[in-house]
Amino acid sequence: MSRAPHPSGATLYDFRDLDLMLKIAHIGDNDGWVETSALASALGFRDDELRGVGIRLGWMRRFGMIEKDSDHKGWRLTGGGERVIDARLRAAQKRQLEELPAEAMIEVMANVTHRYRHTDPLTATLLRREFLFGTQPR
Repeated sequence: MSRAPHPSGATLYDFRDLDLMLKIAHIGDNDGWVETSALASALGFRDDELRGVGIRLGWMRRFGMIEKDSDHKGWRLTGGGERVIDARLRAAQKRQLEELPAEAMIEVMANVTHRYRHTDPLTATLLRREFLFGTQPR
């Protein structure tokens, strides 16, 4: 997540959902809550750029990745969001995947699309959005 903030805000094409969820987990208080301003600051946004971060968090809430508490004026991961960050690939798994020949990735992609169609809505949304982030024009 070393990218500089995009002038338009914290869109899907600026930051991966997983990276934002990891940041929320990392900087959240003892109960996991983080205020919009603290997250925006951790991402490199100025105080006058909070709107874009808040909009992005609102979409992540809509998809079930995070929840909002108006009393805390903050955000934290949902149970589903916590499961997603806990399930990240370990180094050995990642290395095995990276070592696959490009042609073998076709079968991997077939498996991903099968899971996309048959998994829970949160995971399906994250798979779709990760594909959009990863295939954006550079």
